[in-house]
Amino acid sequence: MVIDGIKTFLETCPYLNGAEVGIDFLGSDAYEYTVEIMPEGGTIRKYTDGECIKQVGFVFASRNFYGADNCKNIEFYENFSLWLDECTENGTLPTLGDGLEAIGIEAESSGYLYDSAKNTARYQIQCRLIYHKSGK
Repeated sequence: MVIDGIKTFLETCPYLNGAEVGIDFLGSDAYEYTVEIMPEGGTIRKYTDGECIKQVGFVFASRNFYGADNCKNIEFYENFSLWLDECTENGTLPTLGDGLEAIGIEAESSGYLYDSAKNTARYQIQCRLIYHKSGK
């Protein structure tokens, strides 16, 4: 599945320091991470032989301490975005499964504060994965 490939790939990000990434769940403790599929996406280009280029939009989010660390939280997402760019340039991309091959992964927004509580906040960034689907 594409979401599993994205999750496993994001867990290799050096800025996560080995943390696990959840799927559609973000706990209340600081330094938890999740990936959530967005409703946008779909086919970019379809070929007559059944092959196609597709995309999936996703949000990568984290729970972080809120207050004095806010600048560090935004810096994390700047570094994360650069890491995605480097991975695409180097061809270090998610493994998606049979008949699917990742072409690129990128951030489509800056990291931003989504909501906050007394001591923690949810920060997130919108991203997309572009991949090739064979016609088989």
